[in-house]
Parts: sequence; structure tokens; C-alpha cells
Amino acid sequence: MLFVGTQKEMDWSQEYQLDRAGIKNAPEAPGVYQILQDKGYNRYKGTIRILKIGMSEGNLRHELNNHPQRHTVANRIKRIRKDGRIITYQYVVTTADNAEPEEKALLRQFEEDLWDLPTLNSTRGFGRGEDNHFTKC
Repeated sequence: MLFVGTQKEMDWSQEYQLDRAGIKNAPEAPGVYQILQDKGYNRYKGTIRILKIGMSEGNLRHELNNHPQRHTVANRIKRIRKDGRIITYQYVVTTADNAEPEEKALLRQFEEDLWDLPTLNSTRGFGRGEDNHFTKC
């Protein structure tokens, strides 16, 4: 799934519900994931379905299983569902060493294209001072 503009193509899985039954489809392997909602929402520049981009260096199933219950975004996910939205996820299996660089690349591309982060992300793709190219516009 390409989220905007020039995101590099990845072999994303199909979308699964972000619930106990759906999370059983996630592999116990390292990789990156996107949490999505059924309808687009506005960002600073553009509209998107992606709520969060994340990664796991060890076990995608375990990482995704935390989101509806123990993760820092659990309450926000509950509020989105209460608003009538359907929440899904999709993933790409990577090596443990590539999970974090792939997540950062996806976040950087999101930030490049939409001038913002996914609404449930707190981690940026750009480190401090690495986004100086924005000031050269």
C-alpha cells in the first residue's frame, strides 16, 4: 500500500482487524507495520488512513497485541473505535537489523509528504537537525 506520493514500494500484507482474532495473523517475526482506519483523516498537508507506523525487532504479533491494551496509544485507539471507525493493520517482515531503519524511512517519507506524523506516532523519522532541508525551500 502506498500512502502518499513517492513512498518506496513495499510488499505489505493484506489488512487485518486490529483485534485478538486479527492479530493472530501477524507473524512472530521482526518487521514494520502500519495501523490504519477505514476512513481518511486530515493532516497538515493531505488526507491519510494511517494512524501509526511502527516496528518490532523481534515479534510483530507481540508488538501489535500491545496496542489495544497496554500500549501508550490504547486509549486513543478506543476513542477512535468509539467514533465508529474500523481499525486494521498491515505489515512487512524484515530482518531484525532492518526493522528500525525501515520504520525511520517510512516515517521520514510520511513527514516529507504530509509535513506531519501519523496521529498515533510520537517517534519522528528525522533525528534532531536532520530535517534542515525543510528550511532550504
